[in-house]
Amino acid sequence: MKTQTLYPIVLALALAPITFTTAVLSQPSSSSWLERKPLTNWNRPTASIPKAPNSDFPYTDRCKQQIRNPSTPEERAVNAAGWTITKAPRGETQSSGGLVLVKGQADFDGMCRPVKYQQFIFVNGVFAGTISPNLMNSRSDGNLIQTSIQTPFRLRAEFSRYTAKDALCCASKTSEVIYRIDQANKRPLVVPIQVRTYPARSN
Repeated sequence: MKTQTLYPIVLALALAPITFTTAVLSQPSSSSWLERKPLTNWNRPTASIPKAPNSDFPYTDRCKQQIRNPSTPEERAVNAAGWTITKAPRGETQSSGGLVLVKGQADFDGMCRPVKYQQFIFVNGVFAGTISPNLMNSRSDGNLIQTSIQTPFRLRAEFSRYTAKDALCCASKTSEVIYRIDQANKRPLVVPIQVRTYPARSN
């Protein structure tokens, strides 16, 4: 009887490491927009700032400490659409001339990392598009690493690229996207023009 009682416990313990190993691996997106050829634009010249989705989990007190009040017209516009503005370094707003990049998020994960977030691009106060067609999550394929303003009409962004063998901490590849700012119907428009993927830099 003791042997029969212990057997399920031993079996569960034996399988536990396998379950844990699977949990720490990222799930790559085989249909990622970063892999589509040709690269098509999701931004539209008449689009407004998309509304934020609902939060799945209540913010913990620790995560609430990262939230800040919007301080620029662009941040206030993003916040009015339901997005949360957070403190630097994750929630920094970048600007150069009339070009402004604002990050907004809808949720946090258990470590207060951004979940369901987006970066919104404005030109002279007018919404011009988003950096990605999809909402992004920390430690997931297509997660935004950084964005840089190269000129008032050109942007560069880097995204994490995970394979099924990558641990959540360390994506093995990076996709770089170049964007330009066009004028469409007398409104600014963000247009992705080039994407290339290469091995991630080692720390």
